[in-house]
Amino acid sequence: MMYLLSVLWSCIILLLCLNSNYIGGLALSLPDSHTCVIGAGYSGLAVSRYLKEFGVNFTVFEASRYVGGTWRFDPHVGLDEDGTPVLTSMYKYLRTNTPRQTMEFGGFPFPANAPSYPTGTCFYKYLQSFVKHFDLMPNIHVRSFVTSVKWIDHHWELTYTQTDERINNTVSCDFVIIANGQYVRPLLPNFPGQDIFNGSIIHSHDYREPETYKGRRVLLVGAGPSGLDLAGQLHNITAKLFHSHHLVYNQPKFSEHYFKKPDVEAFTTDGVVFKDGTIEEVDDVIFCTGYEFYHPFLDKSCGLTVSGKFILPLHQNIVNIRHPSMSFIGVVNKVITRVMDAQAEYVASLIAGKFKLPSQEEMLKIWLAHVYKLQYQHKKIIDVNTVGSDMDQYLGNLTKEAGVTRVPTVLTEIRDFNAKNRLEDLLNYRDYDYKIIDSNNYKRWHNGGGNRAEECPIEL
Repeated sequence: MMYLLSVLWSCIILLLCLNSNYIGGLALSLPDSHTCVIGAGYSGLAVSRYLKEFGVNFTVFEASRYVGGTWRFDPHVGLDEDGTPVLTSMYKYLRTNTPRQTMEFGGFPFPANAPSYPTGTCFYKYLQSFVKHFDLMPNIHVRSFVTSVKWIDHHWELTYTQTDERINNTVSCDFVIIANGQYVRPLLPNFPGQDIFNGSIIHSHDYREPETYKGRRVLLVGAGPSGLDLAGQLHNITAKLFHSHHLVYNQPKFSEHYFKKPDVEAFTTDGVVFKDGTIEEVDDVIFCTGYEFYHPFLDKSCGLTVSGKFILPLHQNIVNIRHPSMSFIGVVNKVITRVMDAQAEYVASLIAGKFKLPSQEEMLKIWLAHVYKLQYQHKKIIDVNTVGSDMDQYLGNLTKEAGVTRVPTVLTEIRDFNAKNRLEDLLNYRDYDYKIIDSNNYKRWHNGGGNRAEECPIEL
């Protein structure tokens, strides 16, 4: 609570220090401006489409050799073939855990006969088809690893390493859009004795295939989306699968090799001690413990408070209030992927001059009201970028302010049903297809399962 109050006080000081020349609506459009986008994953591609549609001059800087972000499978772990950190968390046999209808770009649906829960490989083909359809590659610089973003003399200076030649370059940007993804920096716990454990320990970010663990004794820690998905992949291939978590859900009938365990107490040289006092020998540990925001390239001149848990203060969880020519896409928790497309249209519309922001003073007042609401609800500052149950209202606010395409409310209904159904029927919930009837209604039916999951009617 004291930290929350200190943040509020810091923002009040910021309010007093804002540029008094900004009065009324804040227009950002500049003639002959150059926009720099960091990242060519889902969010970066989404905003690229709108920037191109609106006639904005832009360049996308992508660290790897490829577009697609976390949706592209890369067998490398740690560093890729260019010595660049591997940013994707994709693994073999993955299927989406939400219906594709909640993940599609606006106005660019999957073919109607595609399964509602496509494979990761199929979703990557969808992204590739999106890039081809909107001819985005001419604006994307691959092998361009951004290392610094600074505010200098009323413009942004972005420095990146050209990884194939190991040359550093600096470019000038009038606008910066940060879209480097939500699943970049793994959150790793540290238990007593972990340093003396003789087995392997990885984060699910580095998991690539179940075959690696055939016949081995494996411990999964965590039961978020990755933890549950890996339990489904590993329970019938490992010699023993211990799963440490405290999720309350309808546990399916896993194989006889699956063992639910409480929280970890400590490690030994060849095993793990759990909170209930039991000890199990294990060969491998996979932490499915989530991710943090990661923006190491942001200089203090950006005027933001940045951590792995939150970024502040941001108007609409998008616009840097101190320097409104900087925007973020994806700094928002507990939402569907389609939200990033709405944020992308918002940002591109802003840069194209299609609407005006409130004044800096008004934006900060709106943000402070949001923080006071968190305090009233006994929440913490780490919840400042969380939308959750307010997602439909959030999407409505983006439309009201910027005139962006209104995301149908039915997608919120699908999200909420899917989240509940996934915990009720973990091993079978993907054996259903969805169809949106109108903005408020959808239908769902069993598709027969089996090979339906492998269908991908996308031609490149």
